[in-house]
Amino acid sequence: MSDYRITGYTPHDRQAVVGFQEMLWQGGPQGNSSYLDWKFADNPYLDDRYVTLAWEGNELVGMLGVFGSSWEVDGHGKVMLPCLADTVVAPAHRGGPLFGLMLDWVIDRLRADGVPWLLDFGDQPAGPAMLMNGWTAVGPWPVAGAERGVPLIPQGAWEDLEAVQGSRSGAVIRPLATSSPDMPMLASKLASHGSVRVVRDEEYFRWRAANPLARYFHLVAESNGTVGYLIAHRTSVDTDDGPTPTTIVECEAVDDDIWCDLIETALATVPGKVVTMWVRDLPPPRVQGIESLGLSLTEPSGRLSQDIHLPKLVMRSTGVLDGHSSELTTLSSPSVWDMRGVSGRGWR
Repeated sequence: MSDYRITGYTPHDRQAVVGFQEMLWQGGPQGNSSYLDWKFADNPYLDDRYVTLAWEGNELVGMLGVFGSSWEVDGHGKVMLPCLADTVVAPAHRGGPLFGLMLDWVIDRLRADGVPWLLDFGDQPAGPAMLMNGWTAVGPWPVAGAERGVPLIPQGAWEDLEAVQGSRSGAVIRPLATSSPDMPMLASKLASHGSVRVVRDEEYFRWRAANPLARYFHLVAESNGTVGYLIAHRTSVDTDDGPTPTTIVECEAVDDDIWCDLIETALATVPGKVVTMWVRDLPPPRVQGIESLGLSLTEPSGRLSQDIHLPKLVMRSTGVLDGHSSELTTLSSPSVWDMRGVSGRGWR
């Protein structure tokens, strides 16, 4: 077994991380450097203190990214929960103990600092091993997707597309270059399906949209004011006819007709060959609505090996709350979570 040295990230490690993460981020030196700042140093909820590096001698051979997310927990107020992301292990070191060593190291640091949970929304290939080592799964849950015969490649700027009238609601739906203050305001007014939900305020919208390796596509529905919005994500390191999907990361509306009109407009306008979205917290009328629009549902099979590609939350208690009674001890229950606006790709 190699003698690994596990450390936290420091500015001295910047160039090593920027080069090493090309395996995942694929943004080149400038893009990777900007993404490193955005995801960790400029995160509004947590700095880069828990980014974890593994070294063999002077060579960087592993990294766990840990960034901050803000949640509203009924009965507890706002809570920062760290999220695991951007996990990379050098090819020669995969299949060994390195991933587990890095996880144990960061869990120990979180426990020492009184942080109760570590979350992971990624499609983690190591998920089965994590579950056998103290992690809890919420999910997997279904997704919906539509594959186009020919990729849609928009001409001109997104915000220059013409507004349309929703066929069901009559609302005017138009593209925006970025989010508007009405979007987080509307999200905060709509009913929650659970007692734990991501804080979708202006700060969150602003930080997410600043991702230097992503493109976001905003639609707003208007009828005597803003009555709905949709935000879709596409990586900027792939072309519009490339293999990565365009993901609808959130869609909110005051009624089902407006919601379906936003989805229909997105399917007609956002780029890419595949459009996908999470279905976990949709009420039955909206699930029926997306099926009528041509999206196909992929439901969990109940078999871990077949469901590995489906979204899920895996979470690890650090032991801080052991023996205590708190709203935060219930987070391992699937029913408490409202995942709207959380899609993993929205944080990439």
